[in-house]
Amino acid sequence: MPAIKKENFGTLSDGQTASIYTLRNNKGNELKITDYGARVVSLRFRNKDFENKFVLVGHDKISDYEKDNLGVVYVDGNDQLSKKIWNAEQIVEGVKFSIKDGDKEVIVIYSISNDNEISITYEAKGVNDVTSQLTFSGEVLTDPNFKIFSDDFKGEKSGEWTLIDKPAEIEFVEGMFGFDIGCPIDYFDAGLKNAAVITSDPANMLLEVYANQNKIHVDDVDGGFAIKTSESKSDGGVLKSQTVYILKNK
Repeated sequence: MPAIKKENFGTLSDGQTASIYTLRNNKGNELKITDYGARVVSLRFRNKDFENKFVLVGHDKISDYEKDNLGVVYVDGNDQLSKKIWNAEQIVEGVKFSIKDGDKEVIVIYSISNDNEISITYEAKGVNDVTSQLTFSGEVLTDPNFKIFSDDFKGEKSGEWTLIDKPAEIEFVEGMFGFDIGCPIDYFDAGLKNAAVITSDPANMLLEVYANQNKIHVDDVDGGFAIKTSESKSDGGVLKSQTVYILKNK
């Protein structure tokens, strides 16, 4: 399980105090998230030269997050819940955020493994759609090439593309994704599939995306590119999904 540290992240314009949680694995890589909107704040990755690279576009001050949608979880197509403080609980997998808004109940769990797997797990009731978005830095992952696996793909990213219509099922074996008896992250029941592979030759880095959602949207944005993965459900049942980002040195 990761080492977890909780700190004050500042005061919002309405007087509420936000907290920031740092998840660190045994390779020294760190994932930071805040209870303000259950947002991802930063991801620090140590490259083969032992240089720390901050691969996400983000801010140092909580006040800046009141002005944009970086790292948000979209519920039913909007970012309304990203403007609220979520309940936070440290669990064996990482940090669990939850919120109830009328008939809507949403849970998001963030984890980081010792193999640099960033797992984002969702469970929601009373909603039809949950979408996660991470914005990756074009200054770090320069000149990216994309391979996309999806049967519901939308993309507006300039650069080189390879599109593959159907995602391939992954056959999990012991040792894959760092799985072992003591691994706190649940992969076996997730139904994960290949979603994308992004390669940056200048940075000598590789980003792999796995998801059990078939919808993926990649866009050019200020400072880099945004990856959205979505899961929809219209029968009023419980919506569950998972996205896993894996950073590697080439």
